[in-house]
Amino acid sequence: MQKFYPDYYKKFKCIANQCPDSCCQGWDVVVDEKSELFYNDVKGEFGDKLRKVTVTDEDGDRIFTLNNMRCPFWNKDELCDIYINLGEENLCETCKKFPRITMDYESFTEHTLSLACPEAAKLILNEDFIIPEKNYNLNNVSYNRENMDKLLNLRTEAQKIIINKDLPFRERLKQLLKYFGGKSNFSKRNIKFIFDIHERLEFINPEYKNIIKKASDYNQSDKYDEIYTRLAVYYLYRYFLNAVDGSDMLDTIKKFFCAYIITASIASAKENPDVIRIIQNYSKEVEHSYDNNRTLEFFFENDDNFSIDNLISLLEK
Repeated sequence: MQKFYPDYYKKFKCIANQCPDSCCQGWDVVVDEKSELFYNDVKGEFGDKLRKVTVTDEDGDRIFTLNNMRCPFWNKDELCDIYINLGEENLCETCKKFPRITMDYESFTEHTLSLACPEAAKLILNEDFIIPEKNYNLNNVSYNRENMDKLLNLRTEAQKIIINKDLPFRERLKQLLKYFGGKSNFSKRNIKFIFDIHERLEFINPEYKNIIKKASDYNQSDKYDEIYTRLAVYYLYRYFLNAVDGSDMLDTIKKFFCAYIITASIASAKENPDVIRIIQNYSKEVEHSYDNNRTLEFFFENDDNFSIDNLISLLEK
């Protein structure tokens, strides 16, 4: 099994109660079967609490019920009571692994960190990462090997376009869209449709809809080319090969396009923006929401505004 890691992956270290946006708030914690079996045998008051707060959600997953949007084991000192009482080795798999992500392609795996974690976002967006161009092992896989080989080659070419610092980032993004078949038609439409769609999404932070609405009055800032270059590479690495299952490979480009337009506009609306935190918040609210991704993908497929030609026109000055 081949395994590929960006350099920043092994540099990650959780900063616990120093984190400005803890993963212990706002998200359900899915409890794996092995961990629940262990928790069922924990004695005393703490064991009783473990069993009391573990319920089945509407998707059939076993989860911890949130208390005011907080994990019930995230204590007043913003530390984990399971970690304190039972040890790190007995955290459920969700908590043990996050923000580490594994993309499993059967004969090889690629690994990254989640942008939804503030500490991971710093690593991802402050360090250049070149996607490996090694010979991938495609033996004994259930998917179409030719399709995967094509995707790997396309991803390599897409990365070359997006990291070409001889051009401003917006020009590189236009070149990327043209590489995937788009043409400049200069019939620029109103970019507000992207904000309108995002305002329909469901957010953890109830104020996030207002943040997006306010940002729709601003232009995308061109000040953060290096950060957005790294963000684009992250999206290519994280999502592009998923198209081997037959989904649209352009969804990755469109997801990134949305992330760029929304977060760059939010940054423009602020006097001294923390762009990395802005991108991290978007990741937590949108990128890591299954329902929000399904909504975006519906519009990618059915809304002509998301044609590649139109996206190119939206980048014209």
